[in-house]
Amino acid sequence: MQEKVLLKNSHIIPNFLYKGLFGDKHKIVSVNLDDYNDKKFHQTGFKDKDILCADCDNGIIGKYERYASNTIFGDHKNLDIEIYNGDNIVVPYIRFKKLDYHQIKLFFLSILWKSHLSTNPFFKQIDLGKKYSEQIRQMLLNRDGGPEDCFEVVLVKPETKTRIVKSMVAPRRLKDHGNTTYIFHINEIMYHFNISSHNKMSMFNASIIKKDGIMDIAIVNGEFASGYFDSYIGKKIEVNQKNEQK
Repeated sequence: MQEKVLLKNSHIIPNFLYKGLFGDKHKIVSVNLDDYNDKKFHQTGFKDKDILCADCDNGIIGKYERYASNTIFGDHKNLDIEIYNGDNIVVPYIRFKKLDYHQIKLFFLSILWKSHLSTNPFFKQIDLGKKYSEQIRQMLLNRDGGPEDCFEVVLVKPETKTRIVKSMVAPRRLKDHGNTTYIFHINEIMYHFNISSHNKMSMFNASIIKKDGIMDIAIVNGEFASGYFDSYIGKKIEVNQKNEQK
C-alpha cells in the first residue's frame, strides 16, 4: 500500500455551501444548541487535518465538489430545472434534470464520509463504523454511486420565517427499529442520508437521486416547516421581529 502525505487543512463541508451565511467580517457563527453561550467563529468553514491526501481531496472529491458547485449550487443558467407546486401534488418541490447521477450522489456522500473522519466536535454524532465507512470510501475512489437504493440521499428545504433556517446546525444521528439515518442542516437545506438497508423512512422510497439524472428538493412550508425544523434540532428556537434568537 502506498503511503501519502496527508493535508493539514481539508474542508469537511465545501465553502460554496456556506453562501449567504458569512457575516460582515466574513465569518460564520456556529452555536452549541446545548449552550447558547458557546459560540465559535469560522472564517472558512469547518476544516480538519490528516484525514485526506492531496489526490483524494483535490482530485477525486474535488471533482465531485466542482460538479455540484457548477450545477445545483451554481447559477442554473444551463441547467434543466422545473418547479412543481400545483394542486395535485402533496409537497411542492424543485426538480433538477439531466444530472450526472454518480457525481452528484458521490458529492453528498463525500460530505458524510469526511464528517465521519473528522475529529471536530461539531460532527461528533457522525459515526459510520468500519463497514459503511469503507463501502463509501470505495465508492468515492471508484467513482461509482452504486444502486439507487444504496446510501440514499434526500434533500428537504423548510421555508419558515419563524425559525433560523439560514444556519448551520450540528448533524444528528437518528436510530429507529434498527435503521440509522444522518441529517445535516446546511444553509436552508436539510440533507437526509439513509445508512441501513432495512426499516427505511418512507421519504427514501420517493425522493432519492435517480440514475436517470433526476433529483428533487422537497419544499415544506409554514407551521409544518417550523415543526420539521424543531424536530431536527430537538428544541424550539424562534426568531423575533429583529431576526434575533429568543
